[in-house]
Amino acid sequence: MYCSRCGTQNKDTAKFCDSCGLDLTATTPTGVRVDAPDIAEIDMVRQELNEEYEILDELGRGGMAIVFKAKEKQLDREVAIKVLPFSLAFDKEFVERFQREARTSARLEHPNIIPIYRVGKSGRIIYFVMKFLRGKPLSSVLASRGSLPPVEIKRILAEVGRALAYAHKKEIVHRDIKPDNIMFDEHGHAVVTDFGIAKAASGGKLTGTGMSIGTPHYMSPEQAKAQPLDGRSDIYSLGVVGYQCLTGGVPFDGEDSFSIGYKHIMEEIPTPPLETPEKRQLFEIIRKMMAKTPAQRFQNADELIGVLEGGRSVTFTTDATQALPSMSGARLGSAPTTPLPRATGTRPPVDGAVAAPLLGERPRRSVLSGLLLWLVIVGAVFGGGGFYAYKQGLIFAKPPARPTDSTPGRDTTRLAAADSTKAQGDTSHAAAPQPPPPPAEGTPGRLVLQNLPQGARITIDGQQVRGNQVDLPPGVRHVMVRATGYQTYDRQVIITAGETYNVRVDMQTSDDDSGPCDKFGPAYNQDNLCFDRRPGPLSATLIPVQADATIFPRPVILLVHVSRDGETLEARVYAPSNVETFNNDALEMAKRLRWNPAQKNGEPTDAWVQWPFQPVRQ
Repeated sequence: MYCSRCGTQNKDTAKFCDSCGLDLTATTPTGVRVDAPDIAEIDMVRQELNEEYEILDELGRGGMAIVFKAKEKQLDREVAIKVLPFSLAFDKEFVERFQREARTSARLEHPNIIPIYRVGKSGRIIYFVMKFLRGKPLSSVLASRGSLPPVEIKRILAEVGRALAYAHKKEIVHRDIKPDNIMFDEHGHAVVTDFGIAKAASGGKLTGTGMSIGTPHYMSPEQAKAQPLDGRSDIYSLGVVGYQCLTGGVPFDGEDSFSIGYKHIMEEIPTPPLETPEKRQLFEIIRKMMAKTPAQRFQNADELIGVLEGGRSVTFTTDATQALPSMSGARLGSAPTTPLPRATGTRPPVDGAVAAPLLGERPRRSVLSGLLLWLVIVGAVFGGGGFYAYKQGLIFAKPPARPTDSTPGRDTTRLAAADSTKAQGDTSHAAAPQPPPPPAEGTPGRLVLQNLPQGARITIDGQQVRGNQVDLPPGVRHVMVRATGYQTYDRQVIITAGETYNVRVDMQTSDDDSGPCDKFGPAYNQDNLCFDRRPGPLSATLIPVQADATIFPRPVILLVHVSRDGETLEARVYAPSNVETFNNDALEMAKRLRWNPAQKNGEPTDAWVQWPFQPVRQ
């Protein structure tokens, strides 16, 4: 069949022209419309790749690819074939860029990176062949389990971190780390997929000027602003994955990609309820991974792995223009490391604080400089003081002659000003008063909140504070004030070193009288705001399951609202079981359950609680 537009000869079964992409089923060379049966995507792939691969089934699809399970005929092995959107087959720039990036990614040989066997293009099919993994993607695991225990999360983050550390040393940035691109092999090890695809899609017709490629929920702030990226952007995206594994949801969501990207750039990471020390320690690691500026994050994936596996605590920088430090105090950690080199291969200058212990020169140079400075000061005091005494006649008995207005070479205007000063009683001969020196670097500023309603609860940079006056490190601070009966007050303030910043808090009344303890959310019971001791059931939450059940259910975690009288007010599924009927049985048990209510200041109080309901064989 010849194309009526460009004259290219195509196969009789072709649906589109291999050269210009014209729909061959819509017109004939004479321009007459013909009706042709629709060809499924999997059938098109079978037609193009039939000689070498037997397409078995479709495994999944996303915005940038369709994945098929196939059998390689020559080697008699199962493989996965990822096919990119058919519409991109006619974008020559994209095809060349994709093949170039795929060849680069194919050179990555690491246990935690999926191996790529082949990259090719056949007709409208742009594809690459990779190892077939029998496990599920992390996204499927989270969909079925909701959240994961801290030990499992650390293992996943460390294995993905090793893959990123290896790739970053090869100067390859993934750009699209998300649960869909983290698979598990038959041994349960995490394997990273899709290296290079995001970079291949980051130019040409696929994106407009200044736009960015990636999944909005997992973009780093610099990626959302379409700025140059290095490996620390992948660390941020991996931090979002860790947050989702810990809490069951992404930290930032919105109606569109713009609103989500804005939150990544401007808003602080929400603090979820953290019931155990292990979760709190892991959240501190994730919070550092998701710092707004790259300089505040782990500077490379090796440093992240050391914290995840070595048990070292996390350090937050306190630079006046960049840091968003924790209010809970300083933490000890490992020494900062040099950031990753840029794509050009240049290395940033080594910070003096790091170079000094390595070179062993700066401490000695600082001591010598201090002694020299001290000698200069002493010499200036005694030399300048002696010269001043000489000029005033304190050393020699004869005072110097007072010049007259006719004395040659003297400025009469200056003399008149001096006489005027003396006439006003200034006889100290002292220098004019100097302005006070600027505050030392790192000096805190003071924030004073005025017009606070009664019972207001204040958080600054996500940390609760008490009182209306607080000393803060310089920089941009996020202030939130909540009070029952009022809408939340939310704004950012700039704190200057050594200065006081007064803010009048004008809060609008709200028809919703519920407070932060009336609804379960990410910041529920932060700093024991809602209760000191959580509710507990008076009987075991065990649900019998028949011994001959074909599928044994996993435990289900419910969100239960317990009254101060110990009754269940409401129950919801938080982390579902794999058996729907087991979820329903747990909800029914929760409705009839009696509880020890939560305690606040020694008194019972209403509270939400997460509680597991376990299956047991009859």
